[in-house]
Amino acid sequence: MKTIEEIDALMSAAVEAGLEGLDFMAEFDYETIARGYNGIGPEFLGPELRAKATAHLALFEPAALIHDMRNDVGDGTRYAFNYANIEFRENCEKLAKAAYPWWSWRRYRALAVSRLLYDFVSGQPGWVAWCEASRKNAARKEQR
Repeated sequence: MKTIEEIDALMSAAVEAGLEGLDFMAEFDYETIARGYNGIGPEFLGPELRAKATAHLALFEPAALIHDMRNDVGDGTRYAFNYANIEFRENCEKLAKAAYPWWSWRRYRALAVSRLLYDFVSGQPGWVAWCEASRKNAARKEQR
């Protein structure tokens, strides 16, 4: 679990990059965000693999933060799944463009990686993770 300071740094990076979904994130306090954020990668990959993926893909971590919260409160519908994934792709592209100038090969590598990440989250592995998160969300609501 991320610390409040780490969540604050990720949120600041998201604001600086002008990411989509900040209005949605305003609904949550940092403790709730810290509980809902698990790093880059679905929960079924396990914490060690997610930690490695997050370290290697740190540029995209602010986008993953927003995406994880969409998953954490997801309703299980295909519409919300698609919305969260398109927002994630657009946010990853914004982060890539903010990180590197137009003439740098690194920008285009980061944009290619953002498309690969989108393919993963919007494909079958992403759908499985979305459905599992939706089941957990429904169980939390029942406990209240």
